[in-house]
Amino acid sequence: MPDVARGASGRTADSWDLLYRAAGEGEPLSGYYHRNYRVGLPPDLAAAVSLPAGTPVKVRAPIPEAVQFNLRIWPEGELLRAIAGRVDGSPRVLADRPGFTVHSFAQGVPLSGRYGAGRRPGRGYTARLEALFRQTAAVPSHALPPLPGGWPADGDCGGFLRTLVDFTESEVKGRSSRAHQELFAALGVGDGALGRLRERAAGLGERPFTLLHTDSHAGNLIVGPDGELSLIDWELALYGDPVYEIAAHLGRMRYATGRRRRAALRAWRSAVAVSCPGALSGHRGALRVYLDFERLLSVHIDVIRLTLALPHRAGPVELMATAERILVLLAAARGPLGLRRVPDAERIAAACAVWQRNERDVTRMWNGRAETGVLTYEQTHSQRSSPSGPQPKRNVVEEPRKWFDAVRTAKGPDLGSLSE
Repeated sequence: MPDVARGASGRTADSWDLLYRAAGEGEPLSGYYHRNYRVGLPPDLAAAVSLPAGTPVKVRAPIPEAVQFNLRIWPEGELLRAIAGRVDGSPRVLADRPGFTVHSFAQGVPLSGRYGAGRRPGRGYTARLEALFRQTAAVPSHALPPLPGGWPADGDCGGFLRTLVDFTESEVKGRSSRAHQELFAALGVGDGALGRLRERAAGLGERPFTLLHTDSHAGNLIVGPDGELSLIDWELALYGDPVYEIAAHLGRMRYATGRRRRAALRAWRSAVAVSCPGALSGHRGALRVYLDFERLLSVHIDVIRLTLALPHRAGPVELMATAERILVLLAAARGPLGLRRVPDAERIAAACAVWQRNERDVTRMWNGRAETGVLTYEQTHSQRSSPSGPQPKRNVVEEPRKWFDAVRTAKGPDLGSLSE
């Protein structure tokens, strides 16, 4: 753990701002939307939050240039304060500042790091996973931060799925570059798949909404020293159909065997049978729909991520490695995509090479939002019409589609204005 009690200037880090600056001198931990730094608390700050000096904490700063792919409805800090004491091991917010936050550090190692791909999670894992599902679903709605205006009404599962699909069409697929749109066409990813999925929303039925983490993959599940399990990175939490929680978990965990998938599904069923019995109404059919959505979402997100991660002037080896990973995505989503045949790796690599030649035409996607500058639709328009400055920060917005247009990630260090 890096010693950040003093910054480069030699001054003791006796304020959160100085701690952040000193932490930034170290190597960040992995994270797609945030740079995360594990540091020890200097004595003054430790005393301020009633922790022993040297206690490890996580300094967490949004990456403004990160391509945003996921729907968010709450600033993470507000949600964490709402679930404190309700979900075991959820991070404690120690400081919330413009540009960064400081969270308590989950002791242990990620499930992915401890067991690796394809290995058994360990004895007691299923029971601990069930406890996390049960506690998350049991968080009462009145304890949560305000929902965006126009958010689907409690129980409107079809409306919830349509919101997910609308966001994917508008903010992921719709804002991809022309080069990426041409790549998707070459791969056989047409325009109708998301529309067909939206039509299936009418058959989802009604189930009471619950809090959803939506991103409980192996990197966000932390195994503690005594085997306890905790869940971190709540930035993508939503309020909606509880069946989506297990669909997202199964889609993103990618269990190595059907037996492990079935065990996780049983854990979720047992959890919601206690916390939210109505969640089991019609859940089998709904799970198939949400799994198809997760497969489509993975194609639209991961193809972009994989190609953006290609080195400049990638050669045949790099292109083929990327093509083989894209092939897996397309094969998994063959049904909802409506593909009669999945293109082979050679054809995919050739399409990626064409994309790379057009890379100079790629426009960076600026969508989603940064955690530190939540701007509503109302605020956006009031700021444009009134130069007197930003209005107080709020969560509530009016209409989801206008909201999509209002929550682009802001450029610049102060996050004070929306990018055009």
